[in-house]
Order: sequence, then structure tokens, then C-alpha cells
Amino acid sequence: MVEPNNAAGLELAHIGYVVNNMDGALKRFVREGATIVMSSCHDPIQKVHVAVVELPGNVLIELVAPDDSGSSPVEARLGRGGGLDHLCYFTDDIEAAIKTETEQGAVVVCEPVFAVAFNATVAFVHRRTGLVVEYMTRPEVA
Repeated sequence: MVEPNNAAGLELAHIGYVVNNMDGALKRFVREGATIVMSSCHDPIQKVHVAVVELPGNVLIELVAPDDSGSSPVEARLGRGGGLDHLCYFTDDIEAAIKTETEQGAVVVCEPVFAVAFNATVAFVHRRTGLVVEYMTRPEVA
């Protein structure tokens, strides 16, 4: 068995999964054993609808669907079939995480921006391996 490398101290927040239709996707995931953790929420800043489901084994999946703006950033991903999109990690220092990624050759595809659904700041990088990684600050607590 391969032991996970957690030298960077990263904690997986969720796995991003792009879907065309949020209602249909939620129904399918629930039918297959998932539990809805967060109902669909519109994020007008990122032009998407977001929901979170939990699969057996404590695996959180963020479902992401385009909104009706016609300019959602996930439209291109849907054009390639949708599905697995990104891994999201919590970070205490989003700027440092981005700096480390870019020093290793990653390209920033979304500068830090507020994510309505999570009440947190997020940023996305595209690694040279092709993997898209989202970094998210821990949600603000009132």
C-alpha cells in the first residue's frame, strides 16, 4: 500500500465535479448512496450553482453546474464531457499556496475570489500534470 504524502500539510476539502443539470445530478448521486450536505446555492460571482454531497467514506463532492448567464467558467469543461474537475484543499495562506504552485510551473486560472457557497476565498491553479487544484480558506465564522 502507498502511504499518502502529506508533507505540505494539506487537508482535502472536497472533490469538484462538473454537471450540466444540478437537480438531475443531485437525484442521481442520492440514488447511488450520497447524502446532500449543502443544497444547491447560486454563486453569482463565479457564475455557477454549487451543491455538496457526501459519499460513503466521508468523501465530499462539490457538484458545480453553470448558471444561466451564458458565460459560466464551467461551460468549457462541460464541452469536454463534464465530470471530475478539481481537487480542493484548505489553506491558511492562499497567497503562499499560489506562490508555491506557480514556482513549480502551475498557471493561475482563477485569482483569489470570494466563494458565496462556502463563505470563503478560493483560487484555482492548473498544474503541469493537467490537474486543476482549488485552494480555499477556511469558512469565516460569525
